[in-house]
Amino acid sequence: MLTQSRYLRWSLVILIVFLIVWLVDIQQTWKILKGTDPRWLALAFIVVQVQVLLSAIRWCITANRLDQRLGLQRAISEYYLATLANLSLPGGVGGDAARVYRNRVGGSWQSSMMSVTIERMSGQLVLFVVTLVGWLLWPLVFEQAVPKHLPQVLGIFLLLCVMLAAIVALFGRLSLSVRRFILELSPALKRVWLVDRQWLLQSVLSVAIVASYVVVFAICALSIAEPLPLAALFTVVPVVLLSMVIPLSVGGWGIRELAAASLWPVVGLTAEAGIASSIVYGLVSMVSVIPGALLYLLMKKQA
Repeated sequence: MLTQSRYLRWSLVILIVFLIVWLVDIQQTWKILKGTDPRWLALAFIVVQVQVLLSAIRWCITANRLDQRLGLQRAISEYYLATLANLSLPGGVGGDAARVYRNRVGGSWQSSMMSVTIERMSGQLVLFVVTLVGWLLWPLVFEQAVPKHLPQVLGIFLLLCVMLAAIVALFGRLSLSVRRFILELSPALKRVWLVDRQWLLQSVLSVAIVASYVVVFAICALSIAEPLPLAALFTVVPVVLLSMVIPLSVGGWGIRELAAASLWPVVGLTAEAGIASSIVYGLVSMVSVIPGALLYLLMKKQA
């Protein structure tokens, strides 16, 4: 079963790559990439460090609300390693699974699984809301007409939602433990989000983290001299980021680039610029967490 799933993911990546090659001018994309300004990449590197720190704080708070002891230093180290794994392994959730395993309490994975799941849910929920609000408020905030490509964008957005729902439903149907976990999720969510008005702290952290993802993408676009308009930061970029959530590729590669190529023309930019921005974003996100992950592994080896 796992072998078939792995073959399916790689096949999907290869299919998407061929589709991208067929749809866009690869030479023009390469020309854009060759002009990348490393000074912008250095700034993006710094923002990613802030992003990891805020994410680790959110996880630490979530775990402690569920009576799981997790120090901030360990949370930061684990998050570096998990992020690197998520961006480089099939499915995009391998790092989170490793977080669950390494931080289980007394041999039990239940509490650890709950804290990691809710922590990731907080971010995805805010990203979903930002995307939806951005599209709804486009004509009001940006004083522009809704783009003619809106039906295609909404179609992509709905497709992402349907695919995610189908994946969750499939796993819930196949696994009794998953169904039990879903039933136990509700009281855990109440403790993390509702009791003592924790929703306020969770919201602030999650908005800041989502903003950091969008800012990194914007900086990557600047680095290739293809700056994004303000409207894009609240509309097409969040949709591209949401596409990475689908666990059917390797670290989001391929699906993210295809989404960017499809959506960049909506804001008046070329598909080639979208692919180039997405590639730079993926590389920057991966390279930026390598030092932290290596430092964690080195310290663990010396301990």
